[in-house]
Amino acid sequence: MQKLFPFDAALFDLDGTLLDSMYVWSRVDEIYFEKRGMVAPPDYGPALAGLSYRESAEYTKARFGFPEPWEDIVDEWTRLARDEYALHVELKPGAREYLTALERAGVRLAVATALPEYLYRPCLERLGILDMFGALCSTDDTGGRGKANGEVFLLAAQRLGVAPERCAVFEDVLEGIRGAKRVGMLAYCVRDAANAHSHPEIEALADGMLDTYWDILPHRRCAIFTARCEGDPSRAYDRREDDLILCADAGYKLARRLGLKPDAVIGDFDSSEAPAGERVLRHPVIKDDTDAILCARYALEMGIHDFLIVGGLGGRLDHTLANLQTLGWLAAQGARAELCDGNVRAWALHGDSVRIPRTPGKLSLFALDGPCEGICSRGVKYPLTDAALTPLFPLGMGNDFTEATAEISVKRGTLLVLVELSGEPPHPQTN
Repeated sequence: MQKLFPFDAALFDLDGTLLDSMYVWSRVDEIYFEKRGMVAPPDYGPALAGLSYRESAEYTKARFGFPEPWEDIVDEWTRLARDEYALHVELKPGAREYLTALERAGVRLAVATALPEYLYRPCLERLGILDMFGALCSTDDTGGRGKANGEVFLLAAQRLGVAPERCAVFEDVLEGIRGAKRVGMLAYCVRDAANAHSHPEIEALADGMLDTYWDILPHRRCAIFTARCEGDPSRAYDRREDDLILCADAGYKLARRLGLKPDAVIGDFDSSEAPAGERVLRHPVIKDDTDAILCARYALEMGIHDFLIVGGLGGRLDHTLANLQTLGWLAAQGARAELCDGNVRAWALHGDSVRIPRTPGKLSLFALDGPCEGICSRGVKYPLTDAALTPLFPLGMGNDFTEATAEISVKRGTLLVLVELSGEPPHPQTN
């Protein structure tokens, strides 16, 4: 398959780069100096950028004449910061999705940070990404020295078994970018407001600048065509020129109705003939995966994280439920997952959000894989704020739009969002 990334290993700083955590240190500084009847000077935070814990404490002690040893200063900072990292710090926008795309493409991942392990490990565990990293490296492992010499990056590369010239470093501070370039690695800067003063210098040195990880995620979408589409197929599929078009078994008939040439037709072909003249990937009839899941796995292995399932509702109830579960499974893999059959549009959100243009039809929310928490909905008749839904009671059914756009988000769990594309039922109702 085509190589998606120009490196074999990605080494990530944490504070301000992978974690949206720079506020922690501002708060620690604020409390630390308040206890001493002082206010932290404006240049204090920038002066510590890229320094190790020990170097930061020694600088603080020398600059302000504090009597305690540097070890006591570090202990106090640690007590103030530990709970915040363990309980509240979140990932930068798009970070989880980017890590997932790298992992699927076979890129090795490592942490290369100035944070001590006892601070960052609980945070990465809570966020569910700790196991993605093949190496966890701190400047504590290189004698407490900072990043400007690149030692911590070389250590991470060594532990991963990847040559330095095949590594990329993701950093937010000038010293880290300098260190990465010094040891022959690619260097990308994730902009953070706390380090805006050095962005011009970083930009002159770095191989790339990004505001969020969405900026560098592969943006190609996979459209999976199913065998059944209740509504108008042309309304169900909004064509993009670079779509990867996969057909689940007899879904190739639906693609052909729209004049599309599939990139691959995937399935067991137990209920239809394999199409002539198409690239066919045949699987055994006895298997765990549905044909739609086989298509999804194929695209995920290519590093694609954006999916549209075309059709998939109506007909056999088990097929409908399976396709909705496929949406949820994709969302749990860190992908953006949407389904449309021309009558209904559906999304599965896993700790994510979506903005939906107003339609005449109803908007409904359902907990898909268990309780959903932290649900917010705006622009609708019955809004929710930090609400919870369970799979056993349909509280979120049948809402109406009140604004041009509705915004839906969920913090925990997988939320199914359904929107009717018109106010009319898909089929005449009979008694």
